[in-house]
Amino acid sequence: MSDDDTMQMKMELDPDDPMDQALVWVSRIATGEADANALAEFERWRDSDARHEKALNEARRLWLMLGEPLEAQYAPVMASLPATAAQRQRTRRRRAWRPALATAAALLLAVALGDQWHRDWRYDQTTGTGEQRTIALADGSTMWLNTGSAADVQVDEDQRHVHLARGEAYFDVAHDPQHPFTVDAGNGHVTVLGTAFGVRREGEHVVVTVQRGRVRVAGGDASAVFVTADEQVRIHPGEGVAQIEAVSAEQALSWRTGRLQFENRRIGEVLDELKRYDRRLMLVSYPQAEQQRVSSIVDLARLDEWYDTLEQSLPVKVTRIGPVVWIHAS
Repeated sequence: MSDDDTMQMKMELDPDDPMDQALVWVSRIATGEADANALAEFERWRDSDARHEKALNEARRLWLMLGEPLEAQYAPVMASLPATAAQRQRTRRRRAWRPALATAAALLLAVALGDQWHRDWRYDQTTGTGEQRTIALADGSTMWLNTGSAADVQVDEDQRHVHLARGEAYFDVAHDPQHPFTVDAGNGHVTVLGTAFGVRREGEHVVVTVQRGRVRVAGGDASAVFVTADEQVRIHPGEGVAQIEAVSAEQALSWRTGRLQFENRRIGEVLDELKRYDRRLMLVSYPQAEQQRVSSIVDLARLDEWYDTLEQSLPVKVTRIGPVVWIHAS
């Protein structure tokens, strides 16, 4: 998530909303930022409106689920509140440590840059959360890179090879019998001459879905299999290639159109999938999510509209607070 995205979400906080107010109070109290005067102010706020007590109970639950990440997101709100004498004294003590903090910050920045290089910059093509890219390859093929993905591409007149480091990609491959097109994704190795297919990698787990043509898939020491249109195969670490399954490739690869299609899927599965696309932090505390099933089409550009529909069709409440989407029983 970029700094701009984080800032935009922080600016979405509503200072007049009881839930946002409750979270600020829980944050101040839990982190020791509230002195006796602030606690008295807190009690007045809590008792002034019945909605405040209800919001406070929900805020406590959410705080226990989130902990420090929530504190970091609400720090700007807390900083805007009037400072007490004790807070001002703490601020003066912090200023005395600024040279050491600056050195520590520089070290943390170096570590962060190293992590970012390891995760993104060392690859030819990457996408962030919720981002999708279409890449024209030198041989006339096209690669679509889905959310949170990274790949190295080596396609020229002599070779056609893609290494999918993480995430998901779809390929529409130009036919060239003299130069097979290969995709390496962990334990999975895909070889085609000219076809359309998708590869999804999560760690060493790989899923290959074919939309058009014929694809050779190998994994581990197991024999290779050939997968054709509307078929899918999975590769698990240490197990090789699993049995080929019949699927709707249009549905399984619908992310290319900006929509996700789900048919008779558990709500928990649907929400897990949406976490890949929503830049906010999603928390789910809804026990029925593993039993109840839905069929739905989700427009990735209008996730909040789908959350609203979920509230209307099931006994759930979707609480959106700045950078957090909390789905819980109503």
